[in-house]
Amino acid sequence: MKHKPGKALALAALALTVNTATAADSVDVKVIGTIVPTACKPEIAGGSTIDYGTIKASDIVLDDYTVLPRKTVDFTITCDAPAKVALKTIDVKSDAMVRPIGKNILTVVVTETTPLQGLGMDGTSKIGAYRMLLSGVTVDGGTSVKNLLSADGGKSWSKPVYLWLSPDYIASVGAAAGDNTPLAFTTLSGTFQLQAAINKGSELDLTKAVHLDGQSTVELYYL
Repeated sequence: MKHKPGKALALAALALTVNTATAADSVDVKVIGTIVPTACKPEIAGGSTIDYGTIKASDIVLDDYTVLPRKTVDFTITCDAPAKVALKTIDVKSDAMVRPIGKNILTVVVTETTPLQGLGMDGTSKIGAYRMLLSGVTVDGGTSVKNLLSADGGKSWSKPVYLWLSPDYIASVGAAAGDNTPLAFTTLSGTFQLQAAINKGSELDLTKAVHLDGQSTVELYYL
């Protein structure tokens, strides 16, 4: 009879081993999502690619930054019911940004603190930078609005001259005669503007094709 405790101990050890192995083979499941009062869709006329086409290497200044022409297209946000939303921008190429100090890009002379976005890399060289904004914004068939920017996620709002699309802010609109708080709308219309500047030609290999590769994600931020 003395062998029974030993057998019971062996079975317990076996059970412990099996349970431990089973616990290690596991997977975490997360269930996420966001419930919003309405659905809104942003759209850039003609698609989301801003194409500068073919740029001659001879037009790139060797010892200075080259500012490219401004690009403009129509921009709209359409919601299925009135909603307060803002535009939140993510610069996918933020590590590839050049700062063309002193150059005028979208009406602003670039300084050390000017928000810019990267144009991608050519090997180990940064290609340039660009800025984006919305102008002439109206809502719901032509109602004038004021531009609003927030640097703290919507806790406070400033009233800028231009509605910048930048990772530094979220952008929204408010009633023209109201206080600085976002306005609910069903449709928003405006002009999307983008302007780029190329790095000094001496920093790039202009003996081969250099491909501009800026990429930003502009997403709706429900307030």
